[in-house]
Amino acid sequence: MATLSVGSGKQYATLSSAVAASHDGDVIQVQAGNYINDFAEIKTKITIEGVGGMANLVATTSPPNGKAILTTDTDVTLSNLAFSGANVSDGNGAGVRYQSGNLTINNSYFHDNQDGLLAASDPSGSITINNSEFAHNGTGDGQTHNLYVDDVGSLAINNSYFHDAVVGHEIKSRAANTVIQNSRIQDQDGTASYSVDLPNGGNATIKNDVIQQGPNSQNPAIISAGEEGNIQSNSSLTVTGNTIINDLNSPSAVAVVNDTPAIATISNNSIYGLTSDEIAHGPAAISGNVFLSSEPALDTSSPYASSTASTGSDPSGNAAADPPPASSQNSGQALDIAGTDPGGTQPAAPGAGTILASNGTFTHFAYGHMGTGLSDQGMLALGLWS
Repeated sequence: MATLSVGSGKQYATLSSAVAASHDGDVIQVQAGNYINDFAEIKTKITIEGVGGMANLVATTSPPNGKAILTTDTDVTLSNLAFSGANVSDGNGAGVRYQSGNLTINNSYFHDNQDGLLAASDPSGSITINNSEFAHNGTGDGQTHNLYVDDVGSLAINNSYFHDAVVGHEIKSRAANTVIQNSRIQDQDGTASYSVDLPNGGNATIKNDVIQQGPNSQNPAIISAGEEGNIQSNSSLTVTGNTIINDLNSPSAVAVVNDTPAIATISNNSIYGLTSDEIAHGPAAISGNVFLSSEPALDTSSPYASSTASTGSDPSGNAAADPPPASSQNSGQALDIAGTDPGGTQPAAPGAGTILASNGTFTHFAYGHMGTGLSDQGMLALGLWS
């Protein structure tokens, strides 16, 4: 095992050259700063980590493989990295394209790409996301999202923030097992569709999150499961301990639409902007939920702030943290997909508060926001994963 250094005056000037020289078990340390059009396909089991602050991987041209800034084909850990600007001709340029293996992402930031992270099918693979932010990803075609995971074995998201997806979902997962917890999924003023979309069901737990449907959402459902059919075997859905906020003025607004045969468990959530008749459509066991009389404030802080605070750097390598960039849309021809998939939200870092419920009792809750993506009926064309 070796440690390879990247940056001005270091062992390697570019990340791509360090990746090409790497072997299984190596750690690549990338000095904080901007790395323009530094694309790589990763085929070794390595760790890549920004040091001294966030290492920004910025695309101003199309990646040569037509896929992503980084493409992973094996077990890879990515930490303290930012990805922006990925744009390819089929409309599915991603900050990271996962193709197989076990991918772990820590303290990273995906913004203003056609897709934030786009994952192909690997039923034996896994994707784990910790303390990371996904914002303003999507082209506005409803088929690109902050996060889109195909049929992998498991997707686990913890303490992360998804927000302001551009007419796409905040989180879209076809994984056999999906766990989203302690996170923020918030549309805010964005145009996202579903906050969380589980189009083929699967075993899913959505727990201790803050989920906000914004006033400009493209779909009145906040969480959707099974709407595209081809339901994963042994599907289940648990939505518990969340703060669910609806800011969309629609008579069709609903917290959970369950199109799987499984009975969804929806319990102990704090709900604002919905009535008891708007908690669920489809089979559901509903208990212990409380309705808030005032809207909780949204936490829009970056979840990775504590990881970079000791260096005094933000994702751009500056001395003080800057606010997230304004939403931008990348151009590009969308891949042919049957149906539409509008959606997206912006998550914020978790916090806590005490809210007066409608029954006059006080409810203490932890809150954060997670993003989801919505697909009305769209299925990806096979060519997407080529």
